[in-house]
Amino acid sequence: MTPGIEALKREWQAFNAQAAKPVQCIFCGGARIWWNGWRQRTASVRVGEQVLHVEAVACRLVKCGLAECGRSWTLRPPGLAPQRHYQLCVVAQAASMYLFDPDATQDQVAASVGCARRTLSRWLGWLAGIAAPADLHRHLLDASDVPELPAIQEVAAPARKARSAAQRSRLAGAAQVLCLLEALGQALRLPPPGLQAVVELVLGGRYRATTDHAPRILAFARRHLGLAGGTLPM
Repeated sequence: MTPGIEALKREWQAFNAQAAKPVQCIFCGGARIWWNGWRQRTASVRVGEQVLHVEAVACRLVKCGLAECGRSWTLRPPGLAPQRHYQLCVVAQAASMYLFDPDATQDQVAASVGCARRTLSRWLGWLAGIAAPADLHRHLLDASDVPELPAIQEVAAPARKARSAAQRSRLAGAAQVLCLLEALGQALRLPPPGLQAVVELVLGGRYRATTDHAPRILAFARRHLGLAGGTLPM
């Protein structure tokens, strides 16, 4: 096991050891909550400049103690996205490498992060549809608390990477959304990458919320962000 994985596992183990039992059921609101054992999963995460595969990540299970409910859910360590093996820090790295390096190919980028070429292509399409750039810009304006932001130049992927106008539009949209999410994360004082930090804030620990069902992940919760502009349609 590499030192990076060991440190990450220690961090997650500390979370599991210190995590308080939820005070109410996320399904019915009942106050009778039990610990309900453990489940294990795997994940590919970015540690420094490396993408590392982590085996046997322990996650605590929680169960509602009310007989009329009795449902259970997973209490995930921070940074571990639901229903996603490749964590969003890896997605952000791969997308940035492909979109902003004119010489990078999908095969090269996919090999560097340990995913399939088709997986990278799916990430780019998902990223392009995660939110409208205009909505992200509006939330960025609200979060920055300034009357006007400097124009964020649309970053168009090199034309030779696209076989059609539709693909060029998709890649350019993915690049713009990635830039805006990074800027929004900075404005909200969240750790980079912005893609991961903002989506984690959107998910808010909700159960069975998945990052794979684009373009509607979940709306921003106003109570989490306090943004005057309302919700972010994702």
